[in-house]
Amino acid sequence: MSDRGRAGRGGHEAPASRRSGRVRADRRREETDVPRSLGGSVDEYLASEGLLGMKTFADVVGCWTEAVGADVAAHAHPRSLRGKELVVAVDHPGWATQLAFLSDAICDRLADQLGWRAVEHLKGHVDPRSRLD
Repeated sequence: MSDRGRAGRGGHEAPASRRSGRVRADRRREETDVPRSLGGSVDEYLASEGLLGMKTFADVVGCWTEAVGADVAAHAHPRSLRGKELVVAVDHPGWATQLAFLSDAICDRLADQLGWRAVEHLKGHVDPRSRLD
């Protein structure tokens, strides 16, 4: 007797092409059986949706004060990340100049905080409304 779940017409086993849904599911299950880190999975998903840059920017904002110090952070705030250029709003042109001088050191400190070099260059943008009081 043939197995009714797999048998086609006349009691013959269905060709592999008709069973391929089950084969693909088995392959997917085998691929997902390998343990993966949650962070790696989240990064992979964000990258597939074109959102990895937003996560990177959020990570930079999260470690900004520690990377630049409280004095600089009181006058300079990350606004956007364009590729590896971090646009920083400052409350006075003097702080834009200061950021230009400190750019390499700040990028190094951000890399230390993040564990990778997400920012290669800082660009100061004067916005008097960015001041925190």
